[in-house]
Amino acid sequence: MKQPKIVNSKGEKIDMDLIFSFTCKENGKNYVAINNNDDIFEKNSRYANLDILEIIKVTTKAIYVSDIPPEDWDSVKKALQYNVFSKMGGN
Repeated sequence: MKQPKIVNSKGEKIDMDLIFSFTCKENGKNYVAINNNDDIFEKNSRYANLDILEIIKVTTKAIYVSDIPPEDWDSVKKALQYNVFSKMGGN
């Protein structure tokens, strides 16, 4: 599957791969989990370069993303925990 182009709110392409997307039912907004291909940690780090970003626009050519506003983070975190990760665990 070809990776979609991911673009920041300034229209600049960012080197990230889409892992999955989800909707937060509490606020009705859509989000993506992405893998940042730019190394954030040292090469031998066990931490993945994952981030959760808000989808602000989708076109046929790209997904436009931005940081999640602080006031939305609690509802996004709960959506991840209860609607995404709990389903991955088979519950």
